[in-house]
Amino acid sequence: MRKMNFLPVLAAVLLITACIRMKHEMVIQPVHITVDIRIKIDRELENFFADIDKAATTTKENNTQKKEELHEK
Repeated sequence: MRKMNFLPVLAAVLLITACIRMKHEMVIQPVHITVDIRIKIDRELENFFADIDKAATTTKENNTQKKEELHEK
């Protein structure tokens, strides 16, 4: 008796699920543009700070040379 109730329910579930349609859409976003801009900005910042770093190292070198000269006298 229990099998008789189970089969119609199973058939109804299968028929209902067979009628369901699902629509899938994929959206591709242009991520590469953002990455390119960030890379360009990073390069420009490195170039900018490289000049400052060079100036700082030459200043440190000059200061150490002056200190050595003062200690020698």
